[in-house]
Order: sequence, then structure tokens, then C-alpha cells
Amino acid sequence: MKKVMSLFLIVSLFAFIGCGSDETEEVNEFEVLVNYLEKGDMDYQGWVNNLDGWILHEGNWGDSTQTYDDYYILDFRSEESFNQMHIPNAHRVTLATMFDEAAKADKKILCVCYTGQTAAYAHMLLRLKGYEAYNLKFGMSGYAKSLDKWTSNCSSKFSNDANWVTTASPTLPEFDYPKLNTGKTEAKDILDARIQAAIEAWPAEMLITADNAMADKDDYNIVNYWSETDYIGLGHIDGSYQVTPKTLKTSENLKVFDPKGENILYCYTGQTAAASIAYLKVLGYDVKSIKFGTSAMIWDKLNEAGKPRWPKPYGD
Repeated sequence: MKKVMSLFLIVSLFAFIGCGSDETEEVNEFEVLVNYLEKGDMDYQGWVNNLDGWILHEGNWGDSTQTYDDYYILDFRSEESFNQMHIPNAHRVTLATMFDEAAKADKKILCVCYTGQTAAYAHMLLRLKGYEAYNLKFGMSGYAKSLDKWTSNCSSKFSNDANWVTTASPTLPEFDYPKLNTGKTEAKDILDARIQAAIEAWPAEMLITADNAMADKDDYNIVNYWSETDYIGLGHIDGSYQVTPKTLKTSENLKVFDPKGENILYCYTGQTAAASIAYLKVLGYDVKSIKFGTSAMIWDKLNEAGKPRWPKPYGD
């Protein structure tokens, strides 16, 4: 009987050890990824909280003689638009093909699109992978008058709207962080998977019109991405939270975004917001940018205060 009991204990022990060896500790993918990005180079992985000199414009508005020879140009417009006019030596790409083309670059990269918003989004994803990428300010609209898509989208329709207010910001909420499930364990592999998700989400899931943002504002967690001075001085969407730019960190304001709901982040022209939501999408948040930013909402206020906005160089 003792031999039987001993044999039973030995078998049970091996079974326990065997089962234990199959168990692996669950990886918190968000934690792995955000630690990698926040501890990384501020010119690349941490670029969202740097954005120093990231948006470029040379010459006068509409000066289509500019060649931007110091840059390897990625043009994100359609083939038809590209063939109509493009910067000399530009390479037409999509978000899905940009990394293949970027790998050939022998100098700094300049991202170009119609208005600067898609290019802003793209440039952030390129930065996260170690490419020195920049954005052409206002896109090809600023390069040639015939390509202007900004002027017709500027509006002051909400300057006197009852839902455009000058009140103090509500207390910032603190949500939990997103849960990522890429199936990867290493930061760089998780990053690659999340960049692919960000590529697939643009533009359908990432943009909202000013009209829809105002009409459905109660359905969103809305964040104004200005200084407190401009938030109150210029006004803001009623109920939106004021978050100072370059504070999208776990140690600062990252928890203001709802990981289980839809968010909106808006700025003056939509370009900074587009760049920032690319980073937030990589982290697992669903955040939309208002197309053309507040230039599509309160252009007159921005113009009067000398704030960033499409300057209407070709007239109204």
C-alpha cells in the first residue's frame, strides 16, 4: 500500500510540475509598448510630446517653384492628383506602402497630401519607426493655388454658437489604460502590429466633420488640445476638456482618453491633432480629429487673434 501511495505521489508531482511549466505569465502589451515609447528617443518614439519643427513651408504661399531638394518626398494623394501636379522627384505612396518607400530614402522625409492632415498622421507613424519625417504645412494647398482645398473648408459658423463657450475646463477624467491583444510580447513587435492597425483605420475611423462633432458632442469624450489661455480666450466646445499640448504621457494626461469609448481631439487646423491621434491609435485608443480643426468652426476668431489657421492667401 505504501508503494502504491508513493507511486501516486510521484505521478502527481510530475503532473503538477508539467502543468506548471505550460503556464506563462500574461503580458500587459500596453505597458510594454508605452514604456518603450516613453523611454525612447524624443525625436522618434517620444515624438508626440516633442513635435519641434515638424511642419514645414518654404517660399510664398502658392509658390509652386519650390523643390524641397533637401527632402525625400512622399506624396499621399491619388494617382490622378499626383499626375496633375507634384513636387519634383516626389514619390507617390499610400499609408500601406510608405514604409517600403521610406526604406529607400537617403535624406530626411517630407510627407505631402492635400491639406496636411493625412501627411501629419503618416509622419507620426514614420517617426515611431525611426524615420526623420516632416509634414508639408497645409499640404499641396499651400504649394499651388489651383490645388487649394482649404479655403472652401474654412468657416466661422460656430463662433456665436451656444455650444461654443468660454468656461473653465471641467476636471480631467482618469480612465484605465487600453488593453492590447496583438499576441506579441516584444515592444517592437507590438508596435508593428499597432502601426498596421493605425494604417487600416485612416481616414474612415479617424476623422469627423465639425458639424457632426457639434451635433453629437454628447456622444464623445472631447479634448481640446490648446493652452488654457486659448481654451478660455478663444472658447471651446461645451463640455470639452483642456489638455496642454505635448503632455500625452502616463505621468501627465494620457488617462483623459476613454479606452472603451469614442474620443475627439481637436486643435487649430487638424494637423497637430492628426499627428497626435496616430500615436494614440497605436496605443489602443479610438480618437478622432475634427477635419480642418477649428479653422472649420471659428476661423474669424483664429484670424483676429493671430492663431494658427489657414491664412487664405488666395482670398475668400
